[in-house]
Amino acid sequence: MWQVKEKRGIFSAWVSWHYFNALGEIYARWRDLLLFNLNYFSIPFLLRTLFAPWRKYRLSYGKGFDIGRAAEILVFNAFSRVTGMILRILVIFFGIISQTLFFLGGAIFVAVWIILPLLTVWGLLTSLQWLISI
Repeated sequence: MWQVKEKRGIFSAWVSWHYFNALGEIYARWRDLLLFNLNYFSIPFLLRTLFAPWRKYRLSYGKGFDIGRAAEILVFNAFSRVTGMILRILVIFFGIISQTLFFLGGAIFVAVWIILPLLTVWGLLTSLQWLISI
């Protein structure tokens, strides 16, 4: 069944779309992008497991005691944890950098979207003024 919609002028329909509908969709996609990036770099998980061994590489001390073997295992396990910590810090750093860039890029995009109609009118008036002065 056909629905009768409220009659509006094209300008008011465009303003409603530009500043409400489209802006809401832009915000939703921006939020999705930020959440995806946070999940992609797994920053909360990497912070929780910052001091865990790299790829769970860890040797067991086993039964008995041999000072040479114990020192070897201690060094290997410490090296595995330090390697894991360094690599996780690097991934967290790049994740924070990309999150910041996505946030700033989205903020700039929203600001440009809001002033785009004014820039369009200004460009048209400037070009008309230039054409008239020829």
